[in-house]
Amino acid sequence: MKWLTSVSIKQIAFAFVVGLLFMVVLIGGFAIYQTRGVTRDLERHRLDAARSELDVAVKRLLGRIERQALNLAGWDETRQQLVLPEYYNYWRNQRVYESGMLTRLDEQVALYTVSGAPLASSPATHGMPAVLPKQEIPRHGYGWLVNEAGTIMLYHLFPIYGDDQRQSLLGHGLIRLDFMPALLHQESLSIVDKVSLGLDLRPGEILPASKLFSHLTFNAQPDPDQLMFQKILSRTLLALFVLLVTTALLGLAAYSRLLVRPLRQLSQDIDAMQQGRFNTNPSRSQSMRIIELENIRRSLYDYQLQLRELHGSLENQNREFHSQARQDALTGCHNRRAYEEDWERFRHDMKTVPQGVAFLLFDCDRFKTINDTYGHAKGDRVLTIISDALVMALRANDRLYRLGGDEFATFLSSTTPAQAKQIAQRCQSLIDAAGFGELGIREPVSLSIGIAFCPPDQIDHIDDLPKQADIAMYTAKQPGRNRIAIYGEDTERASQTLVASRETSALFQALATPGMIEMHYQPIHGLPGRQVDYYEALARIRYNGELIMPGAFLPVVSSRRLETEFDLAVLHQVDTDLSSGQIPSGHGISINLSAQSISHPETVSRLLELSRHNARHPLMLEITETSLITQMAEVRTYLDLLRTINYRIAMDDFGTGYSPLRYLVDLPVDVVKLDISLVNKLAQDDRASQVVADFARMMSDAGYVLVAEGVETEAVLQKVESLGIAHVQGYLLGRPVPLSALSASSQDRQLEALARAV
Repeated sequence: MKWLTSVSIKQIAFAFVVGLLFMVVLIGGFAIYQTRGVTRDLERHRLDAARSELDVAVKRLLGRIERQALNLAGWDETRQQLVLPEYYNYWRNQRVYESGMLTRLDEQVALYTVSGAPLASSPATHGMPAVLPKQEIPRHGYGWLVNEAGTIMLYHLFPIYGDDQRQSLLGHGLIRLDFMPALLHQESLSIVDKVSLGLDLRPGEILPASKLFSHLTFNAQPDPDQLMFQKILSRTLLALFVLLVTTALLGLAAYSRLLVRPLRQLSQDIDAMQQGRFNTNPSRSQSMRIIELENIRRSLYDYQLQLRELHGSLENQNREFHSQARQDALTGCHNRRAYEEDWERFRHDMKTVPQGVAFLLFDCDRFKTINDTYGHAKGDRVLTIISDALVMALRANDRLYRLGGDEFATFLSSTTPAQAKQIAQRCQSLIDAAGFGELGIREPVSLSIGIAFCPPDQIDHIDDLPKQADIAMYTAKQPGRNRIAIYGEDTERASQTLVASRETSALFQALATPGMIEMHYQPIHGLPGRQVDYYEALARIRYNGELIMPGAFLPVVSSRRLETEFDLAVLHQVDTDLSSGQIPSGHGISINLSAQSISHPETVSRLLELSRHNARHPLMLEITETSLITQMAEVRTYLDLLRTINYRIAMDDFGTGYSPLRYLVDLPVDVVKLDISLVNKLAQDDRASQVVADFARMMSDAGYVLVAEGVETEAVLQKVESLGIAHVQGYLLGRPVPLSALSASSQDRQLEALARAV
């Protein structure tokens, strides 16, 4: 123990300082290690977000180029250049930009012949290939990238056909643009560091567009919160080390009595801080205190407070992000993500503790029409009012979810069918009392509500409630139904047309894709000469190479209330067929429209535009489902308007369903088409045949032009002729044929007529 008396205070202070620095370095290293781990996780998540953002930007850019290629391929002026390239340079250098087919000045387009040769002057002078690669071109074309002297150029090659059936190949088109500026202009990249964005492609190397994303190099922009966190930590650690060094230097000149005890106390405070028991005002037994050591202790305490505050801030942000991610931004109610999470938890709880459960599905009637007529701003306001009314109608602990568009849902526990229906009625009452008129909306805004109930003893079937409520909701939308429907036996029939099927998929895809609806034309012959006067346009859907007939997809149109959207698509296709010039001049066209569509201004506007063909092809409208007309005065006004521009109005399928004679009086009808069920009775020798014959004579005497549908035998045809019916339609004289076969069949009939005349 003798060596203890020979130790100087400097040695003790030096040993203390060395030990203190070692301990602080250990604590700081641990804090830095933990901080770097968190930083690496944040950087990895940020990089994943940047990768997703860049992937979306690339796909949208390639999708835009593909759409531009399809528009160019279907443009009549493009096809004209391949047939008569006299103004090709003017078209390529000016017309494509004036028409909006190409939206950026750095985008170029060139046309090539079927063999791959350039159409006119060498495109190489404009950076285009002098000859196309020898390979098969897919229907939508294909793209590739090339590093041209350090500039990444994107090319997209696409075929150009001379007909809508894509049978006659006229040539090819090639779009070229500078890839990097187009990508940066395509999307507002907020996470990806634009400066670091590049493409790993050697000069002259060719890269298919499908492999583009795997060759992109990029970094994520630094997170400001992360940088601030690192800055605060660095400053705090730097202040800690500076204060420790200062304290160590002052301790070299201090007495051991004033140095050892404060350092021991400081060590105890540090240990207490590690255990979360740090005291900001400890009691001291010595009469003097070293200010520097006190500052160190307080700095450690402040550092701990900053870490706690930062941790609390991060927790608050996480809670806020969690709430925002599960809240609908427009209406303020819960969104689909919250619905999926809550429904999963709800199903589990109900199976654990069985009780009566009801699922309510809400859908705004005719919301698309309201949105299109009054604008999206008022449509959003309608959704907000509906959401507020539904929340007010629900019970205190019930949640409302917006599943998308104008569809809302909620699920109720501890309830009965009567209670669920009462809540649904309360929802409708509040909607009916809402002030939609203040928004300038003249039409009534209403809800269709589907209810599915699961009793406690059948709680294992709770998973079927959303589907059952969907069926009940669409049942409630049917004409003549109450706007509230509870799933049960009366909804079983509706379920057959509401479930996902090939016809449903084909219909929705056809409404979104022009050209999928294919019109077939059945001749209507005049009597007694049996010459073709006009054709009835009949819709089919071409889906995956197969032809879907009306009997398969029309029930889906009716159940989904898509009559107007479908009729607009039919009018668009008829307009395209008439413009093609394949229908013989002088022959009229009869178009089927549902009664509901006539009351829509958009349909009438489309018919007014279509009337430009009346000079070559007299047009007739066949109105179906007249019993569903709810706005008789408005429909009559529109039909009178159409008659002033030489449209003829026909009532289709007369004699089936609910077709009262009063519609012949209330509507401006020129032609009455007798349904096949009435026409077939003419072949019978009984009282039914006499009734139909007398009715036909009465209608003719009243000034209506009659058309007999479904004539398939010579006996029925002779009976129709004897009654003086003006026109006849049926498989006996002609079946529906596609547009491509219409011209050929017309020429054959002309030859036959000429032969008979000779």
